[in-house]
Amino acid sequence: MKRTWIGAVAAIAVFSSSAALAATQLRFSHSYTADDERHAWAEVIAEKIKEKTNGEVTVSVHPNQELARARAQHQSLQQGRIDFAIYPLPWLSGKVPLAEIGALPGLVSTPQDGLVWRERKIWPMLQEAIAEAGVVFAGGGWAMATIGNTGEPILLPSDMSGHKMRGLGRATEAMMMENGATITSMPASEIYQALQTGVLTGVLTQYASFDGYNLQEVIDHMLVGRGFIGGLHAILMSERVKDKVSEEQYQAILDAIAESEVWFAEEMTAFDERVAAKFEEQGVQIHRLDDASLQAWNDDARRTAWQYFIDQVPNGEEALKAVNEPL
Repeated sequence: MKRTWIGAVAAIAVFSSSAALAATQLRFSHSYTADDERHAWAEVIAEKIKEKTNGEVTVSVHPNQELARARAQHQSLQQGRIDFAIYPLPWLSGKVPLAEIGALPGLVSTPQDGLVWRERKIWPMLQEAIAEAGVVFAGGGWAMATIGNTGEPILLPSDMSGHKMRGLGRATEAMMMENGATITSMPASEIYQALQTGVLTGVLTQYASFDGYNLQEVIDHMLVGRGFIGGLHAILMSERVKDKVSEEQYQAILDAIAESEVWFAEEMTAFDERVAAKFEEQGVQIHRLDDASLQAWNDDARRTAWQYFIDQVPNGEEALKAVNEPL
């Protein structure tokens, strides 16, 4: 009897082990730290995929450039060395000019505004354009950006005149220069020292970067509230994923990513408010954009950044119309 029981346990163990080995394992890469909200987003997606496929597809999440350098993740996806990545869409603009729309001011005021893009003609336009770069545009979410500066506060576009600034993509740089700012491009990791030494007097970047790089220590003012610019973070997927899973599982993966976008929008809205409160506690003067000020920024973006986008991006004008055109 004892041998029978031992044999049964062994059989169960072998079966469980075989079942575990049978599960398709995929790898999710991103360049952010493990305490970043974008890492939490990746984990939400992984959990939803596991749930929707009844554990038949599992996803391991690898933060902080563990599997590939930040921008090199695109190539790793093409080669099938990773399966998913959170990738700021404008990083693709060198290969996909339309991707510049992911950092175009005047398009979204909150992360929730971007949720409707799935129901607009811009979505299949992006999917088609990004497919030409050898990867799948599986989903996306917006992380809002804002302006922080030293000296007198930047409250309206004209206040940028005379400032030395770093933008969030070429279109925002065009807007800044049109308003009299001098542009200095640099990696996000160099912003702190540049503000500290006066190389920069203002910066337009995402709340996550303000917080992650402790910019409250080197700025005097910050705009908060409903804003005029967000950064679209794409969920890019390797084309080879389709060969690794069944059609049903592939659809479940896409559904999981789509569902996660609502979670990310809510999380980033709460996160932005937490950053604003933290900065205010540490001595940064907070300026909340009212409706009139927000309209002034949006109007200026259309005059400057949008014109740059239309002039520089093939089908740029068509893309801007597509943002508001339902499928």
